[in-house]
Amino acid sequence: MMSSRNTLKLAITGGIGSGKSYVTALLKKRHIPIYNSDAEAKRLMMVSSTIREGLCSLVSSDVYCSDGTLNRTLLAEWMFASSERVEQVNALVHPVVKEDFLHWSSQQDAPIVVMECAILFESGFDALVDKVLLVTAPEQVRIERVMKRDNVSAEQVLARIAAQMSDKERSQKADYILNNDGDGNIEIALSTILNTIENELLSY
Repeated sequence: MMSSRNTLKLAITGGIGSGKSYVTALLKKRHIPIYNSDAEAKRLMMVSSTIREGLCSLVSSDVYCSDGTLNRTLLAEWMFASSERVEQVNALVHPVVKEDFLHWSSQQDAPIVVMECAILFESGFDALVDKVLLVTAPEQVRIERVMKRDNVSAEQVLARIAAQMSDKERSQKADYILNNDGDGNIEIALSTILNTIENELLSY
C-alpha cells in the first residue's frame, strides 16, 4: 500500500557482501533520505529507556557500563548462548526501531525514502515499506568482499552466509532485484529501477 503524502517507502536488503551499503550510497548521492536500521538500532539501544530497562531486566544492570554505554561484549555473550535469548532481545529492540522509522519517515519531505535493512524479512520490517529492492551478488564475489573487508577466512564468511536467509527466499518476496556483481554498470540498473518507481508514484 502506498504511504501517505505520496511518499514511497523503499527497503534495500540483501545478504552479507552483496553491496547494500554501496547501493545506499548511490541513493544518498541522489539526495534520497536513508534510514540505516542497523545503525539506528545501535543508537536506540543507547538512548531508548524502553530498551535500556528491558536489557537490564533480561541480562543484568551490568549490560550498561558505568559511563552509560552499552556493554556489547557482555550482551553478545548472553545473547548467543541460545537462539531464544536472541529472539528476546529482538522482541525488545525491533518495536522501538519500527516506531523510530515510522516517525523518521513521516518527517521527510521527499517522494522516496529508503530503509536499509539486512534482516528486513526476518524482523518483519518489510511490512513497514511499500517496495523492496534486493541487492544480490554471486557467492564467490560476496566471499571475497567480506574476506577483504573483515579480514576473515572464506569458511567464516560461508558460515555467516549460511546463517542468513537465502537470496532465493528473499527474491520471492522482493519487488526489484539488483545484481551487484561488480562487472555491470550498477548505476544504470539502479536508475532503471528508480524510474519504474517514480512512474508508479506519478500514477497515484
